[in-house]
Amino acid sequence: MRKLKEDLRVGILGAAAGLFSLCVPLMIARIDAYYAYLSWLHETHYGDSYYRPVEDLSWIPFGIWHLILSVTAALLAHRHLTTRVKSTFLLWQVIGIASLVGWGLTVVLAVAIGCLMRGDLYPLEHTLNAGEAAASIAKYVSVAFVCNVFYGSVMKASSLQYTTQFDELGGESSNVTTY
Repeated sequence: MRKLKEDLRVGILGAAAGLFSLCVPLMIARIDAYYAYLSWLHETHYGDSYYRPVEDLSWIPFGIWHLILSVTAALLAHRHLTTRVKSTFLLWQVIGIASLVGWGLTVVLAVAIGCLMRGDLYPLEHTLNAGEAAASIAKYVSVAFVCNVFYGSVMKASSLQYTTQFDELGGESSNVTTY
């Protein structure tokens, strides 16, 4: 029961990290889209007589996948790295990098499946030639790194529980008796 409570707590912390690293880029994207919309309104002179939506909600599946990756990375890192990594800040950096590696693997898998299904390299060529998409991906990755640093700092500052948890885990591993 103790492990289940710990996994639930770690899953919630991972979901919070995923939500935070998802909300900041979405906020930036919404601000960019809003200013592009205002620029479009000014250039076309439509004003109130014509309705153009600012943005659709196509990011929702990506957000759900990011949450799944963040929770999975948090659970795996807490399960396998808490005895090795003594810094809470570094642990949350590993979790953030692991979720970004998960994104990289997802993209590679999607492109590879597209290449296999089509029988040619068009999905790979399309992915490599997308200059604007590469700029958006670079912006997202840099903002995700900043969010991970900020979230890791917050967790370090508020993590008295981690200090006692690491001390307990360190004490348990040194008090193991072999028969």
